[in-house]
Amino acid sequence: MSEKPTVLISGASRGLGAEAAVATAQLGANLVLTARSREGLQNTARRIQDLELGNKVTIVDGDITQSAVCAEVAAKATANGKLDAVVLNAGSVEPIGTIETVDETAWLQAVQLNLAAPFLLAKHLLPALAQNSGRLITIGTGAATSPIPSWSAYCTSKAALLMLTRVIAAEKPEITAFSFAPGVVNTAMQQNIRDRKELMPAQLAEYFQALHANNQLEPPEVPGKALAWCSLYAPKEWTGQEVQYSEPALVEQVRKAFEAVAR
Repeated sequence: MSEKPTVLISGASRGLGAEAAVATAQLGANLVLTARSREGLQNTARRIQDLELGNKVTIVDGDITQSAVCAEVAAKATANGKLDAVVLNAGSVEPIGTIETVDETAWLQAVQLNLAAPFLLAKHLLPALAQNSGRLITIGTGAATSPIPSWSAYCTSKAALLMLTRVIAAEKPEITAFSFAPGVVNTAMQQNIRDRKELMPAQLAEYFQALHANNQLEPPEVPGKALAWCSLYAPKEWTGQEVQYSEPALVEQVRKAFEAVAR
């Protein structure tokens, strides 16, 4: 029996990260999971163990905006000498508010989480990924290319993250580095947006309220499965690109993969 691949996922305590972790386990991988919430990580690990597929799950709780924590995560992820993929999922839409009114400390913290943390993890993990021709996936958004009033921290940091991903792809041709766009997902981030509607332009707030009211938010397990497939099977020609979870060819590949493991 061949050795299981190893995939690291950040922000794996809930939402898209947790669903991607469970789906990646279903496809046969061992997982290294990191987030600030140890309880959340334990819940995700329990879901994977309940599958009874023999996956090894390692959890590392901590603040990945700190280089020392990223070094610890990297050490755990490469402990067996092989790393196949890194999914840099952790992120935050907050703080919401105009540039004139938004809290400065919160704004800088958002940039640390959305941009500096992926940079730090990538810096620590690129050697292992390059050695194994692995994959590095960041999480994209339309806000990276279309300005959204009151979301300056999120738009700015995500735009920079997209460019960071492209730079990594250019610098490290040994790996496949790309951005994965999961769509508008029914997660805690969307709840935060709705809870802060008074901080946004009325039309924008109404748009997000309507998405929720009309059941137009994607369940996180849908892009989670696509993200899992990408972490293990994304082709080399995707490097430097942004991949939409809903692309028909990808949807078909994901369907086939999960039908196969369900048999």
